[in-house]
Amino acid sequence: MRRLAIAAPSLLLALVACSPDFGLEGIEAGNTAPDTGTPAVEEEEPEEEPEEETTPPEEEEEPPPEDDCTETDERIYVVERDDKTVYLFDPTTLSFESLGRLSCLGGASPGSMAVGRDGVAWVRSSSDELFQVSLTDLSCDRTDFRLPAGFDSFGMGFATEYSGTWRDHLYVADADSLGVLDTADLSVDRLGSMASQSELTGNALGELWAFLPLLSPARLVQIDQGSGAELERISLPSFPPASEIDAFAFATWGGDFWLFVRSYGMGNSTDVYRVTAAGTMTLELRDVGFDVVGAGVSTCAPTE
Repeated sequence: MRRLAIAAPSLLLALVACSPDFGLEGIEAGNTAPDTGTPAVEEEEPEEEPEEETTPPEEEEEPPPEDDCTETDERIYVVERDDKTVYLFDPTTLSFESLGRLSCLGGASPGSMAVGRDGVAWVRSSSDELFQVSLTDLSCDRTDFRLPAGFDSFGMGFATEYSGTWRDHLYVADADSLGVLDTADLSVDRLGSMASQSELTGNALGELWAFLPLLSPARLVQIDQGSGAELERISLPSFPPASEIDAFAFATWGGDFWLFVRSYGMGNSTDVYRVTAAGTMTLELRDVGFDVVGAGVSTCAPTE
């Protein structure tokens, strides 16, 4: 693994089980009584109870924080490019709810967004600065993040380490690299390569997915969190060609994938597509009236 910045410490959960040897103690015969004409009676020592086999329990995972998933909505957050408005998108009703505008980006516009379980959204701006946004009131702060050498503008998303855990990580991907961003010290570790510019999303099943709309055909790819290797591919042959794509964002929810895509053209705005796990793509909404450039969903969201 080639580090692009100060390396983030790896988190390793060891599952240990062992069994001590055990056995029965031998039964020793007692002394024989002197010959008095009466048959000797053999006295036996009490039989010792065998030691029970003991197996140390598997290491228990630390419970999540008390406020885990209490400060974030399970629906999909999206951010609009021009007036920097954050919306909640409800996949069950295909509706958007405006939450307000971001006020901390200055003259830059949003470029990508990821949402944590703690109610904090991470927003990359068009100037490649990184902001933390409270999803409670949209107050936001610029972080000290600096784009590492050799890493360009990126998409991002959270994914849990494996199914059943609350622990997740923030992954980032530019046009040719996949990395993990340490949210404590803001360093990036390069994990592997990417085939094209992409957006990322993840879920509570330990799955990390990338949307690569600039390839032909466009595709969704499940990628290994440790190496960036492709694990599964969903091809989208009917997706608009790369030459028509102006902006795109991506999130998974309820077992489906939601694609927010704006094509070039006067008066166009974002279209919303749904892609099932089986690869069926449906245009659910056309021209929603604004241009989505970032989408984020926490790993608290439903997976089916």
